[in-house]
Amino acid sequence: MEGVQRLVARRVEKMLDALAAQVARGRAGEDVPSFTLTLHLAQGVRLSGVLLDYLPREAILLASAKEGLLSRSESVTYVEFTSVIAVTVDSPMVLNQVPFLLRPALNREDLLRHADRLAHGITEQFWPGEQKLGGKPLSFEVDWVELDTEAGRRALEDAMNAVAHALRLIGKETNGRDTLRRIARVQFSKGRNTVAAFEGDTGRVSVDPSAPVPPAQTLRKGLAAGL
Repeated sequence: MEGVQRLVARRVEKMLDALAAQVARGRAGEDVPSFTLTLHLAQGVRLSGVLLDYLPREAILLASAKEGLLSRSESVTYVEFTSVIAVTVDSPMVLNQVPFLLRPALNREDLLRHADRLAHGITEQFWPGEQKLGGKPLSFEVDWVELDTEAGRRALEDAMNAVAHALRLIGKETNGRDTLRRIARVQFSKGRNTVAAFEGDTGRVSVDPSAPVPPAQTLRKGLAAGL
């Protein structure tokens, strides 16, 4: 889910508008991805190809690329928009380059509240009432240097979510609660790669805003290695 969790639902015509705008930029010489779509038609027919053009609410032009090259296209297909009931996008990670199709990045204050909710949720899942009994709950802390940018905040949110899942995986293992209790805090900071490690009583997570966050299982291994 890490690659698509930021996507938002849009009407088909609005989504195609956004993709067609990217395609137009590509025709103008910009370096933009191509979008391979499968159109699901009302008659039960499916048509696949690379999006070449879209006339809003009227027509879609697809090309079936040969050897992955549009210049060697074997055919093009013109599709009436009114017959389309759904669109599937191959390799949906390319949609992360289309801002209209993404949730806005959380601001700094929102991320701090999100961090508190995640840490509190883990504490309550494994040690209900810990705070009420005077115990010290798990905390998520952030070094904001070079992370308080849109890309940095997006990557930070993804890293927080993945780490929270990784900690829950640790907590569910044999003797997991006792193991997890050794982690008093998790600190997030800018790094060259998104990796996790455990030092003393602290989980340290470096965040690379330019790369996808690795799966929770990978972060679990990093955090558990020092436990």
